[in-house]
Amino acid sequence: MPNIWIFVIIIFSSLIKGLTGFGFALVSFPLLLIWYSPKEIIPILMICNLMASILIILQKKEHKLLDIHSYLLIIFGGIFTIAGVLILSATDGKTLIHLSGIFFIAIAILSTKKKKKITLPRYSYLLAGALIGFLTGAISVSGPPLALFLNRANISNRQFREIFAWFSVITATIAIFSYSQLGLLTKETLTTSLIFLPILLTGTIIGKKLNSKMSVSSFQSINIVLTLISSILLIII
Repeated sequence: MPNIWIFVIIIFSSLIKGLTGFGFALVSFPLLLIWYSPKEIIPILMICNLMASILIILQKKEHKLLDIHSYLLIIFGGIFTIAGVLILSATDGKTLIHLSGIFFIAIAILSTKKKKKITLPRYSYLLAGALIGFLTGAISVSGPPLALFLNRANISNRQFREIFAWFSVITATIAIFSYSQLGLLTKETLTTSLIFLPILLTGTIIGKKLNSKMSVSSFQSINIVLTLISSILLIII
């Protein structure tokens, strides 16, 4: 049975998930490594993230939020998730986790520099989808690069959450299926996921209400701060 500190981490991470559309694995993963190995916790986080993302997708939308570029990002993310799962199954995951933390910090720092607003070329969505999908399958954390990429695309808070939710649903579904084929899903994994889910879904709903009251600039700043803090934890834990 998870201890009280694990539940506190899940509660806080679920609020972040509802607020930003991402951040559940980003915040919880490095802290949960204190009690779990990467191969134990990654499938659990993937299942929880899938359920929370489905909830976000099912919420009523006033208008269509996805375009052709979003679809390309999501499709390539799904394809390259398989490569990440294969890497996880072949290693203990720790080296890739530390390297990812360094990479996330680097792109977060670069994103703080003011740049002119431009329209990102279509190929950038393909490359971003491939890289982020790989990281999703390998360490369950896709938040930092996807958040920073979408910040660069200068989209609205609601578009941000919608793209993130769809990206998570597609990549998590593929990853979970792949985990099951490689023997990474156990009875204990499913039991722990069921314990976490009610907390996660409640926090997601509350966080969604907070999202509607936040400006785009504040929203983007929170994304960068979350990325930096969590990336440092990925390196030192």
